[in-house]
Amino acid sequence: MTLRNRLARWLGLIRVGVRQTITRATHTARKRVLFSILGVAVAIGLLVVVTGVGIGLATGTTVYDDDIDYWIVPEDDGDRSPLVATDGPQFGAVHETTETLQARDDVQSATPVLTQVMRLESEDSDEYVLVVGIINSPGMDRVSGIATDGLSTGDPYHADGEWTGEVVLSRGAAELLETSAGDPMTVGGNESFTVAAVDDGDGENVGNIPTALVQLGELQVLTGASEHDQADQFVVQTDSPEVSDDLEELYPQSAVHSRAGLTASQTIDSDLPLALALTAFVVAVSIGTLFVITTTGLELVADRKQLATMAAIGLSTHSQLRLVGVQTLVMSVLGGVVGAVGGLAGIALVNTVAVRTITTEPIAVSHPVFLVYGVLVAILIGLLSLPYLLVLTRRLSGGVP
Repeated sequence: MTLRNRLARWLGLIRVGVRQTITRATHTARKRVLFSILGVAVAIGLLVVVTGVGIGLATGTTVYDDDIDYWIVPEDDGDRSPLVATDGPQFGAVHETTETLQARDDVQSATPVLTQVMRLESEDSDEYVLVVGIINSPGMDRVSGIATDGLSTGDPYHADGEWTGEVVLSRGAAELLETSAGDPMTVGGNESFTVAAVDDGDGENVGNIPTALVQLGELQVLTGASEHDQADQFVVQTDSPEVSDDLEELYPQSAVHSRAGLTASQTIDSDLPLALALTAFVVAVSIGTLFVITTTGLELVADRKQLATMAAIGLSTHSQLRLVGVQTLVMSVLGGVVGAVGGLAGIALVNTVAVRTITTEPIAVSHPVFLVYGVLVAILIGLLSLPYLLVLTRRLSGGVP
């Protein structure tokens, strides 16, 4: 048989296979065929949505968040969390920088943050607690998850030498120290402190660590950071993403992190996007293959008389196998197209919900290449289904597997 004859034979079988698939989908076996297509479509749709979210996380589409917080931290070679930075490089002249930041119209509040693990003593207990020094301001709500209402604004000790001795404790720290508002407190050996307030627990402090907020200037005195007016980092609260570029210019060798940027960075470091994409791929292929095998297998069993008829009129077993293969791939491709389009619609829905409830930017990437990706995976599903279906066809048609 010449190459032209082989090609003509294959084209004829493909045309017959496509026509049979259309006939079954519209007349003789609509439910089973539609279930096969729907099974592949659902699997591919979920694959496209999860892949879009994974790529969105990996490429950092989630850059900005509502009530954006920025952390300015010193650059160093170590792996330190901007959320809790102790015993690392520090910034100097932080009160002056804070005044510069607070003078901006697009900055709601800004404060340097000095953190130190220190021993706190109450009348009934003494424990080590994370002490956080800040400069409270009217626009500030919480730092490290603790409400700042109990601290006087403007760092009075640094401004005019007035020692406040104010301490605001997280609920965990208050329970650990067995103390409440109004009780005396010793911080780092200094007995001139008083518990100004205990946070009600509506916010979450970092890692649920027992934490205490104090005036920055007073903590600088206790830690020896007052000479050069030092702090570990800055927290800037703003709803303007454009502030980020200006923050990077405040100090040389500093890094600026956003709330969502930190989340995305941690996500990338944990290989979550790759895990999401790989898991979605495996699940989609598995579910799609099972759907095609089950529904097409039932269809073949139901049409065993048709297979016998085709054999009786002289259609060889190999030709029957090719017809089954063509029909399987056609259903898989149709499911892939429907699923890929549905997946892109799903990505749009996910982004709409995310923008309205969580972020101000889309969290998932949408791209036309996902259409090709969905169809290719659907073809893979069809190919993986073929061995079982071909063996079943040979048995039903009287051939030997």
